[in-house]
Amino acid sequence: MSATGGMHWTRRTALLLTAGAVAAGLAGCEYADDVGPSGAAASPSWPSSPASAPPPTRDPELVAAEARNLLELEAVLDGAQDGPFFGGSGGIGDTSSGGFSVSSKVVRAGRYEVSAACVGAPDAHLSVFQGAREGGTLLVRSLDCGIATGALLDLESGEVSAHLVRYGGGAPGPATGAVAGIRISFYGPGR
Repeated sequence: MSATGGMHWTRRTALLLTAGAVAAGLAGCEYADDVGPSGAAASPSWPSSPASAPPPTRDPELVAAEARNLLELEAVLDGAQDGPFFGGSGGIGDTSSGGFSVSSKVVRAGRYEVSAACVGAPDAHLSVFQGAREGGTLLVRSLDCGIATGALLDLESGEVSAHLVRYGGGAPGPATGAVAGIRISFYGPGR
């Protein structure tokens, strides 16, 4: 074996054969850009990007109900206060535990007005939290949907969050498009 190169020759030959097989395999490959193979114009049989599963579609009736409820919610909250410091609105789900929440940082300590409302469900539950102050919970209130509920709170500088959720028994059936909104705005210096 030493006259013909021994084990080194066998390894080199195997490596050379493997490299040759890979090169032969790649020689049969054709590279293309967005216009298809070999510069040909794209055709329906040659997609420019890989096919992916279509996004799930939502029930059009549910989407329409949410849109109607959001318009009604905005009308209810617009009469509640001027110039929100922060807030938002969104769906509160079609289950008894569906909910919506917003968070922000209070820069200036003082008295703030909290307004909340829901539409499309019989009731909801509002909670406002800030830091670890007395357990962090500043306000807990049940809401009847369709009217705005408000409260004045003294907030310190730091993170504050508000949550609107639906609980058990009074939940309407599925596909209600129930929505909720929360607004918190500066009212004046604290006590």
